[in-house]
Amino acid sequence: MRSRLIESALVVFAQKGAGASVIPDVVAAAEVSQGSFYNYFRTNEDLLVAVSEQISNEMLELIEGVVGTIEDPALRVATAIRCYLHLARSCRLVAHFVSGAGLRVAGAKSVLYEVLPPDLDEGVKRGQFDPAALAVAVDVVKGVVLVALHRMAQGRIAKDYPEQIVQAILRSLGVSAAAATRLTATPLPRLAVPDDSLLARAQARIATMASDHGKA
Repeated sequence: MRSRLIESALVVFAQKGAGASVIPDVVAAAEVSQGSFYNYFRTNEDLLVAVSEQISNEMLELIEGVVGTIEDPALRVATAIRCYLHLARSCRLVAHFVSGAGLRVAGAKSVLYEVLPPDLDEGVKRGQFDPAALAVAVDVVKGVVLVALHRMAQGRIAKDYPEQIVQAILRSLGVSAAAATRLTATPLPRLAVPDDSLLARAQARIATMASDHGKA
């Protein structure tokens, strides 16, 4: 039931905006009673935080599964952020939701804090990143990625926009322009989104809604 509510909420929030009051819409979309809803969530904000944490952590864990074996920490960081941006770009629903949810997607329970700091620390030890940038590096990554997602959600962008963003992040960490270009030129690993994931279920639901609307 909780999973069903979160799936419905992702779709509704993406359509109406993260600032919208959506409880009645989510109850209707999930086809449950309000009593059932309040067994799991007390407020609109509780629901938004739960959706934010699940979709972001799901994406980060999927990406970590394919970049975790990359030996070079700078390449690992660059590839992970590129994967995140390209994954969101391929699913406008996610770009709309994450850009609207803002910093909630990188809250205290975010997997981001488990995977990014160790990679940054290793990069500093290898002389790839500037130690002075480390104190604010996670905040820089969060801020730049959220702005990039907002722009992606609003309209068309250049094909290499994710690479431009990642190059800017790398430069802020002390990486040279030449090295940043090289690190963002490698082929991206293939991300296989599980059929039972929130991302896949929400995309399938949107597709079904669009098909039903076209038939109406």
